[in-house]
Amino acid sequence: MHFHKFLHPANFEFPSRIQPSRPILTKKGHYRLSVEASADDIYHFQVTGGNWTAPESEIKLRLPKAKSGLEGTATKLVFSRDGTITLKGKKGETFLASAPGRCFGQSGEASVFEFTAEPGDQYYGFGEKWTGFEHSGKTTKFWNTDVWADFHSESYVNGKPAPDPVYVSVPYLIVKRKNTYLGFLLNNPHATYISTGHKISIANQKALAESKRAIHLGAEQGQPNLFLLFGPSLPELTRKLQKLVGVTPRPPIWALGYHQCRWGYESAADLEALNKAFRKYEIPADGLWLDIDYMDHYKIFTYNKKHFPHPRKAFKKLNDAGRKVIPILDPGVTQEPGYGVYDRGRKAEAFCQNPQKHDYIGLVWPGITVFPDFSLKSSRDWWAGEVAEFARAGLYGAWLDMNDPSTGPVDNQDMLFQHGRKEHSFYHNQYALGMAMATRQGFLQAHPNRRPFLLCRSGCIGTSRFTAIWTGDNYSNYHHLKNGIAVTLNLALSGIPFNGGDVTGFGGDTYPELMMDWFKAAFLFPVFRNHACHSTRKQEPWALGPRVLKVVRKFIRLRYRLRPYLYQLFIEQERSGEAILRPLFYDFADTPSLPLGLIDDQFMVGPSIMQAPFVREKEKTREVVLPKGHWFSAMEGKWLEGGRKISVRATEGETPLYIPDGAILPLARTAPHEHAHNSRKVDFHLFLAKKSRAAFRYTFDDGVSFAYRQGKASEVEIQAQRKGATLEIDLATLSKGYGAGDFTFTTSSEIKHVRVNGVTARPIRAQGVPLGAGKTKTWAVRA
Repeated sequence: MHFHKFLHPANFEFPSRIQPSRPILTKKGHYRLSVEASADDIYHFQVTGGNWTAPESEIKLRLPKAKSGLEGTATKLVFSRDGTITLKGKKGETFLASAPGRCFGQSGEASVFEFTAEPGDQYYGFGEKWTGFEHSGKTTKFWNTDVWADFHSESYVNGKPAPDPVYVSVPYLIVKRKNTYLGFLLNNPHATYISTGHKISIANQKALAESKRAIHLGAEQGQPNLFLLFGPSLPELTRKLQKLVGVTPRPPIWALGYHQCRWGYESAADLEALNKAFRKYEIPADGLWLDIDYMDHYKIFTYNKKHFPHPRKAFKKLNDAGRKVIPILDPGVTQEPGYGVYDRGRKAEAFCQNPQKHDYIGLVWPGITVFPDFSLKSSRDWWAGEVAEFARAGLYGAWLDMNDPSTGPVDNQDMLFQHGRKEHSFYHNQYALGMAMATRQGFLQAHPNRRPFLLCRSGCIGTSRFTAIWTGDNYSNYHHLKNGIAVTLNLALSGIPFNGGDVTGFGGDTYPELMMDWFKAAFLFPVFRNHACHSTRKQEPWALGPRVLKVVRKFIRLRYRLRPYLYQLFIEQERSGEAILRPLFYDFADTPSLPLGLIDDQFMVGPSIMQAPFVREKEKTREVVLPKGHWFSAMEGKWLEGGRKISVRATEGETPLYIPDGAILPLARTAPHEHAHNSRKVDFHLFLAKKSRAAFRYTFDDGVSFAYRQGKASEVEIQAQRKGATLEIDLATLSKGYGAGDFTFTTSSEIKHVRVNGVTARPIRAQGVPLGAGKTKTWAVRA
């Protein structure tokens, strides 16, 4: 696979005329274009004929609200006689067009869709890419790789150049035209590519001038299959995409806590030492993770008996303490007759084959290794059974590694699927998805009413239905700290909101300033896991001394204080497909005086928190963009006028955190060191300055089971109105399947009187760590 060589449009034949449901004639034969429309302004293009018979994606994508004709609610597709395809609004405005006779091209088994680019276009999405936030002038391939095995260290350590492609392949492009948004999704599991006007050079010496600027979305093989989505806003576009590819199921609440991992944690004694250390240093933590050393000679679904003489007993003790153990699972199975997992897999004919109809062999941690063929339902069922038996020891989650698939020094092109009938490219990008599907199935077999938590290295379209993603093997430096924000934001906009990078870096040695800055930047990322390589400096919260411990502990505790708010974002993601972490222009429109499209070091956490962390080495001050409105600076404890840029000085124990006027944040009411979850018992922090009204809907359940799907969840709606120093709160119960809540309310100290449903509230002592500076009061209605 050549990562940086691409199919060029000059080698494609573009039929001059193309109409839906009519024959398309090329030198390769007769083909047919079908186009479906939905009321949501999503259009589905498919070309059939020759070997292009049907889509080969594991995830079946279907148009919501499909309808006849070529019109949505706000747009319509127009096919002209000259071969132009145009997306028009109901008022006649043009949102997208192809050049005459240039919409679709063929080159053998390869295909491409072409659309005209416009001056000022900006581009986002691309799934997981380490090549920056905005994607103008780029051509990129979508093919899952094992980055540290497939690229030079200078590339993955310092980004010179950034490795591309990386672990996750989602061929999705967002086009931002002023403040209107379009989305393009290639539904093709083979190697695909997208170009936004790549600046080509010959031998890295001579620049090649392109005749026109165009957007290309192509595939090396597989059925041409494209979804075109019209926003018009970015939130609307993102919700439509997420509904199309699948929303993220509501995670267990403990998955949103702090997680401690290191390659080198190998034994029950290691886990118990961590458990004691978190208690000693009064740091909340939910997950303790095991890397490959817990296994017996790296054989999957086994334990080293020296390290784990009694796994069930060890896991029960930690579960009773509120800690979940998350072991690593690799897909590779040791080829060893007499090893039960291998023998059962052979009996089930569960392994990939090579061209000679023998089991395909790779060389990874166990040595001579075979690989499950997750494209087969029978293989997924076999794997699920192995997972279920493994999980019954007291495990409720796992992390899924090496599923790019990584086969070591052995070329994986001979790794065939469907009993050797399907070539490697058919399932390469889907391999991790198949593993996640089977693993989730196994955990549900073991614990039918417990939400599992899976964290996966690789993925593709639809991965969000089954697993979270961590963004692979990063490095302990400021390049990865800053770039990780762009990676996470683009993944979130591409339909994988549950993601995050290894905090403070996997490879290399962290150091005090980097570790503090990283925790301050990432403490509200959806995935919050500290993970390190075995040969690196220790980076547990207490490892670098009391100065670092103080800062790291503060922000882990603040994560837990804000966890009810994060949980609401996941509830809304499951309900509507709303993004969790998102760029500023998701919630605020660009203006000529305050453009937002290139800001890659600030982000929103839901609609009510904006972060602007320090992510450059030795940075003493930074510029912060405050969008229009009024913002409460948690670091300064005061209100700031928006619609401008400000300068902020770095402070070791703080991070720039801003809350918009009119926000209501649900906060945990627990002791700072506690990680227990009680969704009934929350404090609503109300931020009201110039706005006199605020509203918020709060949903709560047990946080671990699927009972909420049977109505065992409660929901309340808060309406607040400020009149001078008085705050009137109306609290309405919308459903009470999980019982009543025990709520308190926090306001600024300027508020002198609070009434809840007409009853006077009294000041009480605040519970939980403060959000930042500024004087506050906490109120409650007590019988």
